[in-house]
Amino acid sequence: MRAAWSRLLVVAFAAQLAASSPFIEAGIDASVPAPYAMPHAPLARRTTLGRSPRHLRPEDVVAAFPDDGPRIGKRDGVSPPDVGQMATFTGSDPEPTRLGTGFKFLANSNHALDRQNVDNVAPPTTDQGDIVNLKWSMSLSHTRLLKGGWVREQTVTDLPPSKDFAAAEIAMAPFAYRELHWHKVAEWGYVLGGNGRLTAIDEDGKSFISDIRGPTNSSDPDIYYFPPGVPHSIQALEEGLELLLVFPDGDFDALGTTFMLSDWFARTPLEIVAKNLGLNSTAVLGRIPQVDPYILPSTKAPPPLGHADAEAVRSPQGSIAPSHYVFRLAQQNATVAPGGGGWLKVQDSVTNFPVSKDIASALVFVEPNGLREMHWHNNDEWLYIISGTARATAFAGSSSSRTFDFQPGDTAVFPASWGHYVENTSPTEPLIYLEMFKAPKFIDFSATQWLALTPPQIVADLLNISTEVVEGFMKVKPLIIS
Repeated sequence: MRAAWSRLLVVAFAAQLAASSPFIEAGIDASVPAPYAMPHAPLARRTTLGRSPRHLRPEDVVAAFPDDGPRIGKRDGVSPPDVGQMATFTGSDPEPTRLGTGFKFLANSNHALDRQNVDNVAPPTTDQGDIVNLKWSMSLSHTRLLKGGWVREQTVTDLPPSKDFAAAEIAMAPFAYRELHWHKVAEWGYVLGGNGRLTAIDEDGKSFISDIRGPTNSSDPDIYYFPPGVPHSIQALEEGLELLLVFPDGDFDALGTTFMLSDWFARTPLEIVAKNLGLNSTAVLGRIPQVDPYILPSTKAPPPLGHADAEAVRSPQGSIAPSHYVFRLAQQNATVAPGGGGWLKVQDSVTNFPVSKDIASALVFVEPNGLREMHWHNNDEWLYIISGTARATAFAGSSSSRTFDFQPGDTAVFPASWGHYVENTSPTEPLIYLEMFKAPKFIDFSATQWLALTPPQIVADLLNISTEVVEGFMKVKPLIIS
């Protein structure tokens, strides 16, 4: 009798469980085979009870809740067909949804940051794999405020893949100095705004002085390059000066990389400094700064722009021509892209800037909606957005890729041989940015040109397209496509 009662209780309990099944509550026919593995049933039950499951793989979530189910967010910014286009979310904040996948934010998010990085929030379906972050914004860097200016940096600590390059944005008030210093590595500078004056000497004691000019509405700015060890100074002129400084060493903040003259003297016995400078007394050296000023104001205005020679100190060893360390982008003819979408100006030691042996660079101008073609390089590419907005996908091989969005002041790294493009996402504004390489020569490989110069049947068989289509590809590098 006791056994019979036990069997009846088991049957009744099973019937009660079936009646309260989360599948029935969710309106799902339990007789239809479940589209996901049974171990996930407890997670579905937790969702029904209002407790969201965590740490599910994306495919589990999609399988558990079909496209027409009640829990998939429908509010996304992509219209079918989905060919990897950027989600738009017009009139609303970006949501982590894309054509029936994902789910809306239930809690707060940094919507301003999400709007700048839509491809992080709702990435294209072409993104696959686990590619690390390749982007950094200078706006996220700590700014060091100084008497006469400021500086903020991006090093390998901020962007770990950036092993070849570190960079700094530095600004100086009118007539302020970047103090006398030198580096273990080369220094490459691009004038972002204002005007300035450089001084230096080389290993033979020849002197150098030259003005550097910022961009105008009709001309590009100057760039400069100091090889490793060359001591130099920088001074802002009447408008002030803002520079992008680039160094071919990601760990640029490491000890033994940058050396300030005042700091060296402060860390050396004064009697040695006096003896070294031919002084009879240490008294005159009593006010040497004991803390490195980095940037300091001037006590007297220098000669105006264009009159650097008025304060030049003549060396008995001779002088160095301004063109040795300074490159005038305004005087360089642009390479107009055969693809019709913009132009490039390339600078490297092999082609036109002999002193720049450690850094090759290109100033790139992309017209609205234009595309810097799909390509790759032999060296890591370090990128800096000067103006405009952009989108780029980095392809790492092995079915792995990730898409990033860019605004002014953003930096990025595309590792050597990784395929990528850079698209101007604005329909009205041009995109201007820098491509930088730790190399003596600028080298890139074009996907389109490669296909065009390969026997058409090989390409047609691989891509399942006709040979007529292949024969229409450009046999020269498009560079930038309109």
